Order: sequence, then C-alpha cells, then structure tokens
Amino acid sequence: MVKNKSDKNRRFSHRHSNKSGQVQLTFSWIYIMLAGAIILLFFVGLVFKQQAAAEESLAFDVVQIMDSIFTGAQVSEKTKNFIDVSGLADYTLSFTCEDGLSEFGIKGQSSPAQNVVDPIFSPQEIKTTLLILWSLPYKLPFKVIDFMFVTSINTKYFILGDGSGFSEEFYNATKDFNRVLVSNPAEIDPGKNFQVRIIDLDGVYVQSGQPVPEKLSSLDDNKVTAVSFTASNMVNYFQKEGNFWKQTNLNLVQIISLSGERNAAKYAAIFAANDKVYKCNMNKAFLRLKYLIEIYEEKAKELESHYNLNPELQLNKDCLNYIQKGGHEQNINGALESLKNIVNGCLLKPSLCGGLLQPAEDLKQANIDLGEKGDCLTLY
Repeated sequence: MVKNKSDKNRRFSHRHSNKSGQVQLTFSWIYIMLAGAIILLFFVGLVFKQQAAAEESLAFDVVQIMDSIFTGAQVSEKTKNFIDVSGLADYTLSFTCEDGLSEFGIKGQSSPAQNVVDPIFSPQEIKTTLLILWSLPYKLPFKVIDFMFVTSINTKYFILGDGSGFSEEFYNATKDFNRVLVSNPAEIDPGKNFQVRIIDLDGVYVQSGQPVPEKLSSLDDNKVTAVSFTASNMVNYFQKEGNFWKQTNLNLVQIISLSGERNAAKYAAIFAANDKVYKCNMNKAFLRLKYLIEIYEEKAKELESHYNLNPELQLNKDCLNYIQKGGHEQNINGALESLKNIVNGCLLKPSLCGGLLQPAEDLKQANIDLGEKGDCLTLY
C-alpha cells in the first residue's frame, strides 16, 4: 500500500516536472522571439534613421545649390540657363509662395530655401533631368527687379490663339523650351512629359466646365493646367478636374505692365503655377517698387536743386517745369507722388494695384520729355 502511494507520487512528480520544463521552454522561445524582434526593429529603425538623415542632408545640399543657381541666373539679365539635374531625376522639386515668402526644395523634405525678395515664377512641382531658368527685367517704368522663370524640359507648353501677335513673340523668345503652337485643342498630345500647361492667348479655348482635350484625360489632375488671357490684359487660371476644366481663381487677375517693353509680367503669368503664386511674387515686386520710389524722389530733389543752383544751365531750356509740380501736366515730382500713394495702397489691398499704370505712364513720359524736349538730365 505504501509502495503504490510512493509510485503514484513519483509519476505525478515526473509529469509535473515535464510540464514545468515545457512551460519554461515555451517562455524561453517567447523571450528569444521578443528579443529578436526588438533587435530587428532597432536595426530597421537605425537604417531608416540613417536613410532619413542622408535624405535630409541631400535635401539641404540641393537647396543650397539651387539657391546659388537661382541667384546667379538672376544676375544674368535676359539670359536662359539650362541646368543638368539628372542626379535628382528621382526627386520632385517643390515650389510655393505664400504671404510674400517663396520656398523651394525637395518635396517631402524639411529645410526648404526661403526667399522674400526675388520673384520666382514656376510650376508647383518639377521632376526632371534638365531645369530651365530665364530672367527678365520688370519695369514700371524704371527697372524694378528681375523676374525669375523656372521650368523644365519635360513641362510642355501648348500655345493656342494669336493674342495680337504675342504667340509668335512668345514662341521665338522661348527657343529650346518644350513648347509648340497648335491651332485647336484636338492637336494637344502630352506625350511622355511630366506635366502640361495650355496657354490660351485669345481666352476662348479654355472655359470652366468645358471638357479638357481628349488626350489629357488620363493624366493626373495636378499635371494639367491652363492660363487664359482676355483682351483687357486680364488672366484666368485653370486646372483639370476629372475630364473638365475648373477655374482656380475667384476674380480676374490683372497684368500690371507698360507697353513698349517685353511684357515680363505677362510672361510671369504664363510660368506661374496659379493665381496665388503669381500675386504672391508680384507683391514682392511692388514692395521693391515702393523702396525705389523713395530713392528716385531723392534723385528728383537733386535734379531740381542742380538747376536751381545753376540757372545758366536752364537757358533756352525747360528743365524745372518737367521736374516740379505745377510745371507741365506730366512732371517728375507729381508722377512720383501719385505712384508712391498708389503702391502703398496696392500693398494693403491688391485690387488697387491696377492704379499703378497711369502714374507709371506719366512718369515714363515726363522722363522722356525731360531728356528730349528739355534737353536736360533725366531721372533714370
């Protein structure tokens, strides 16, 4: 009896010992798996951190290089620069402008370059092997600043309409750009380009709610945009939405520029991604105009003092009447004062910027008269 009880205890103890060992073994494997997973996650995280750091470093370097390139291109007035960026072909360059601040860099990366001075007109995104930079001076009526246009070899521009001869001017001015003249929207074929921009110079081919050209229907909406000009020097912006055009600006955007010069403001409207980018960069130009007016006011005072102190220089001339208010109807001081008052209002309320045109025309004519009719020193 005692022996049987002892055998039972031994068998129970053996079974208990086996179960305990199995439990310990199971926990050991769970521990090993958890530890392995933690170690694996650590190294995966380390790789991603290194990759992110490398991309962050690349983004920083790219931004610095782009900033230097843009600065150099702006110094080279009226020149075009074709920049090989094949090493960045897998990256998308991003351009924005808001509240007078331009930012550009690699999409999705931090530390973009910031610029509050130079107007940069470009698509919102560029993914290419060849960047195209073009600088044109903006005058109102004296030179205010150089506009920088940024595009790419795989951004295609389709020119529709004549625009009172502007189509030929634009086509000739953009030699080696990816642009083509088309007689109707049915001819538009995007090919393998990254994005397309339609330029409707007569304001009749692109209308909100109308279908986009058939061959553009398969492209992503943000890769198909259009700019449409009216006869009154106004412009509307459009983007593809499904198979139809959608106007992106609420109100017509006015082109503020004088005749007789290559219309830098009109070219800028073509290269700007949308009305917000266009107006943001134009505001930079108007801010600079404000400061330049103050400089030219001082120069006008010097001219006036020069002729007052040297009356013999005015013999048979009419210099002071072309400078002073109260002289000729179009005079330097009066035009500068009007231009200054309007640009101050324009910076507060953009709808007032159209008022810059008349005093700018008056100043331009007064300066011409000062030199040609008065045979005097000119303001600029």
